[in-house]
Order: sequence, then C-alpha cells, then structure tokens
Amino acid sequence: MIPLEVGRCRVDILPVVKGLVSEADKVKAAYGGYEAYSASLGIEEIIAIKRRDEIEDIQELSEIDMVYVHHLSAFGDIESPAPAFCELIDLCAKDSMDVIPLDMNNGEFTEMYIHTVSALEFVKEHRLAKKGMKRVFDMSSPEAFAVSWDGYLNSVKGYERVSQKREEHMASQIIDIARYRGSLLAVVEVERVNNMVEHIRNEKR
Repeated sequence: MIPLEVGRCRVDILPVVKGLVSEADKVKAAYGGYEAYSASLGIEEIIAIKRRDEIEDIQELSEIDMVYVHHLSAFGDIESPAPAFCELIDLCAKDSMDVIPLDMNNGEFTEMYIHTVSALEFVKEHRLAKKGMKRVFDMSSPEAFAVSWDGYLNSVKGYERVSQKREEHMASQIIDIARYRGSLLAVVEVERVNNMVEHIRNEKR
C-alpha cells in the first residue's frame, strides 16, 4: 500500500497483479473504512465486471495477453476478468457503493491509441508475442514479473506512450476525486503505480 495525502484526502494506492487469483485477498484485506473506492479501469470495464454473470466472454484474450498468462501462471491460478478488480467491485456492490473509474472510457482510449501507436508498431504485436514466449523475465515475484513484462512491451515506443498517457490520466482522476472525498482506496495494476504516484506528487507541488 502506498499512502498519499492529496489536499485533505487520505489516498491509499493498492498495487495488484492483473489476472492472479490470489490478488483478490489483498483487496479484501484492504477494503473498508474509505469514503470512496476506485480502480484503474474504464467505466465500461467496471459495468462489464459488475454484470459478468449475465455476459459471456467479457474480453477475448489477445496473443500478447496469452503470453502474459503463460508466464504469470508460474505464480498460481489465473482468471479473467482480473480477480482483484472483481473483488473490489463485488465488495462495493454489497455496500451499495460504485467503484470510480480512473482510466479512460472506451471512446477516449481508442482515439488516444490510434493517434499514439503507429500502424507499423501495431503490426509488430505478433512478433512481440512470439519473442515474449522465449524471453527470460524477472520471476522473483509476481510484481517483479508484471513490471518486467511491462518494460518488454514498452520497448515499442507507441506502447510506452500509451502507458504514459494512461498514468497521467489516472493521476489526474485521483487528484480530482480527492477534491471532494475524505479518503480513497485506489486499486491499480502494479506496473502503472510508480509513474502514476510521481505524477500525483508533481501536481501537488
């Protein structure tokens, strides 16, 4: 957990590893006593997870995602949608609370993506996935792997810029939420946390 004071709001950022079933326990342990809860998801993703029992195949895994799952499975069971986010959304639903989206909505993300990732970079995805199967990553912990994997993907400059724009957007969302809430728990994928926190701290100066 990373504690921050943003104005008069107590913000705790909980880094999680996407997909790992055991990460739901982190969220369960952290939950409770906050005025608001947020996640590094867009509004459409939150709605889909909330209604996942009614919807089949919420998200089809890409080739890149399948390679990520292949490596991450060394640390335990994997599920989609990410159990950490499912746990947060379910806990909030029981308390009649909404999870606040930190990420862009689908339209905003799509527009940003097509202006950030070139066609040449996009067609490299198959090769990136193929090389990723054979690449040696930091497997000292699930968190270390997730960060190592993210660094590998961000060797493609367009993907790196997408990550940076998401981090900036989520940081600005947390700052905005902090203006009208007294406490906030933000559940964020571990690979986005450090840069996002740096953006928040820079904005506070």
